[in-house]
Amino acid sequence: MTLDELTAMTEIKLEDPNMAFARDLFIFGSWTGIAFIDIKNLTEDNISMVNGAPWIVSKRQKTFNIGNLDSINKRIKKVAVMCGIKKRVSFHVSRHRWAVLALEYGMPIESVSKILGHMNITTTQIYAKVTSSKLDHDISVFESRIKGHLPVMGGMA
Repeated sequence: MTLDELTAMTEIKLEDPNMAFARDLFIFGSWTGIAFIDIKNLTEDNISMVNGAPWIVSKRQKTFNIGNLDSINKRIKKVAVMCGIKKRVSFHVSRHRWAVLALEYGMPIESVSKILGHMNITTTQIYAKVTSSKLDHDISVFESRIKGHLPVMGGMA
């Protein structure tokens, strides 16, 4: 899901409070990377101050109980259609969106993997795509860091 599509979902006015709630959960997941079951189990005890800012701190849970998740996913799909989004959308897409966003803004994949609760970084690599804008940024950073460190090649004009 692109940032423009996420913005469209954020800005659409929804009359149905259940649809708005499902959308808000999806947006929350997109900006935090948190899984549905972990949102469901959140309490105030999961909020900790880290470097002066509130962060969600919890142990990742795995579950196969998708009763409420199924209802949320149906509503998220309806909101996506209302926004003109033709991609397959589910709550899990929010975690993908967050991972791509985190990588695009320079978070190391090891940190993204840890935050998502993956046991193996290869799991994160499967869906944390390296976008062309991230690649362009990384190449620019690399070029700026090595500039002045490369030997000057003489005799070339």
